[in-house]
Amino acid sequence: MSEDLEIVEAFLEESRESVDRLDQDLVVLETRPGDPELLAQVYRSIHTIKGTCGFLGYHRLEALTHAGEDVLDALRSGKLVLDADITTSLLRLIDAVRAVLDRVEATGNDGDDSYRELIAALAAHLADETAPVAAGAPPAETVTALPATQENSVRVDVGLLDSLMDLVGELVLTRNQIARLADDDDEGPIVPSYRQLARITTELQENVMRARLQPVGAIMGKFPRIARDLAASMGKRIRVELEGEDVGVDRAVNETLKHALLHLVRNTVDHGIESPAERSAAGKDPEGCLRIRASHAGGRVHIELSDDGRGADPQRLAARAVSAGVLSRAEADALSESSALQLMFLPGLSTKDEITTVSGRGVGMDAVRAGLDQLGASVEVSSEIGRGTVFRINVPLTLAILPAVLVSSGGERYAIPQVHIREVVQLGPDAIPGSVDEVDGALVYRLRGRLLPLLVMAQHLQVTAAATPAGMTIVVVEIDGRRLGIVVDAVGDPIEAVVKPLTHATRSIPMFAGVTILSDGRPALILDLDGLAGAGGLLSLRAEARLPVEAPESPAGTSMLLATVAGGEQLAVALTAVRRLEHFARGRVQRSRGGDVVEYADTILPLMQPAELVPGLRAGGERPPDEATEYVPTIVCHSSVGPVGLVVERIKDVVEVPLDASGPRAAAHRLVIDDRVTELIDIEALVARAGAQRAA
Repeated sequence: MSEDLEIVEAFLEESRESVDRLDQDLVVLETRPGDPELLAQVYRSIHTIKGTCGFLGYHRLEALTHAGEDVLDALRSGKLVLDADITTSLLRLIDAVRAVLDRVEATGNDGDDSYRELIAALAAHLADETAPVAAGAPPAETVTALPATQENSVRVDVGLLDSLMDLVGELVLTRNQIARLADDDDEGPIVPSYRQLARITTELQENVMRARLQPVGAIMGKFPRIARDLAASMGKRIRVELEGEDVGVDRAVNETLKHALLHLVRNTVDHGIESPAERSAAGKDPEGCLRIRASHAGGRVHIELSDDGRGADPQRLAARAVSAGVLSRAEADALSESSALQLMFLPGLSTKDEITTVSGRGVGMDAVRAGLDQLGASVEVSSEIGRGTVFRINVPLTLAILPAVLVSSGGERYAIPQVHIREVVQLGPDAIPGSVDEVDGALVYRLRGRLLPLLVMAQHLQVTAAATPAGMTIVVVEIDGRRLGIVVDAVGDPIEAVVKPLTHATRSIPMFAGVTILSDGRPALILDLDGLAGAGGLLSLRAEARLPVEAPESPAGTSMLLATVAGGEQLAVALTAVRRLEHFARGRVQRSRGGDVVEYADTILPLMQPAELVPGLRAGGERPPDEATEYVPTIVCHSSVGPVGLVVERIKDVVEVPLDASGPRAAAHRLVIDDRVTELIDIEALVARAGAQRAA
């Protein structure tokens, strides 16, 4: 009996994978009806489900899939030509198969529904053939069994992966505590054992996190079908283009991200894409285009969803906010265009004049913001009327371990998620009077020509700030594209915070997102910057409306960190990828199996030599490293595998460089900065190249 149950479970798993793939393949096949390989792939998937369900005695499911197989066989033989009606019938078949699979899982049988209408609809397409195909005729192409291959993967229960992640988190905490003992006894017998433990813990953490990653394509692949069906119901035409489907993200993140993206796709089809007649009148292709693109950068996942539709009107959004009583007319007029576009995420606010089954109640986009807030993610919107809208979403790879920076206020330590931190400003006592002012009851700091609202952390946490004559320490953070400064007593080291849930007593406090245990065994609360800023009223639309802007933003471009390597060649790294600048004592650098490493912030930091990985840097010639040099200048960068160190000779400057972000990805490419040929380093590509060299 247990063997039969295992066979059924395996059938359900494999069939569901086939059904999900069929959803995507059929939508693509509609745009490429003459693609024989894709058509054969669709046929094989249906044929496999039919054959297995017949063996297991699910005869109603067998009859249903057999009807679809007959239509696909006629398409392969050229007796039928795929059109929208046939595609719709086949997609209905996939929905019916999915429903039967759910019934089999719940009840153990395939139910009483014979799906006569659907089978008749499929048979009706065969009636249009020039040479009808007899029911049950053998397929034109024999489906042969593939030769046996060695399995290189296994299915693992999700609960087991979650348990492994919890255990790794506890191991990280233990490692951090042992690190304090090793620091106290610099040359003692515990130090070599700790180094080995630290290395193994880091590798184990990375591997377990990798095992939990799912390709974001697992959720993105469903959207072409959803968009097609929704557009068809509205008399619209749309194609969905996907890019970066193999980008990995934590399973828990993927689940929450799925719902946010679903609302955005539905909103785009309903609000953004015009009808074919409107598009033709505007000189556009009658078929709208929705692009979803995913990529890794800075240890996070970036998803861009763009369309070529009518665009969002910020003035109309502001007018709706005024009519809904959210803003006064003066406050609405003071909003920037980007802030006005953010109004679409407010609950109850919609630009639709009538309520439909899809939209009009102002709920969907509010759900997007709520879901992304749970992930610690951000969403930015840009739009051009008549040209389209772009949503840019920035989400963490995982929620279990969070890069953070420790700050102290009132004698207590708190953790700020590192992804939000842009810079730290230290003001001396003499600099405060000329740069910190009070505007309408709120403190602001003049940062490079702009007024930065300040939040004094000790006041809002109701603790006593430390008496420091050294001036003011400001942590500049960015939330949803808006910046503010958090005034703290001191800034500490970066940490890898193992996130623990809050207790019931603190869960309702909006200023905290979780708690982590530090290396000394004491807890530190992780700040929820949205909640903290909301408590201070600094990120509300009303607060933004009352703060004047004295100067425009810096010129459009990308902030780059310039450095030189051995031999004098110049390289540049995007500042968003830079975590910290360090000078490691040469004696701390150790040789390991994968190359040079150094102990750093309770972890093992791999060091990469750009001159060994980028051919363009070797071309200029390099001198051997000077072993007598006391320190090793290193750029600590974010990456999808964790922090990595880029060893350089000298760190020079930060400059603004105009870049085309859509260009090809490589470990580096050249551009001219300050009249010098400069290698622009792509950290992710460099990490991949270093991994390939180690594997070789």
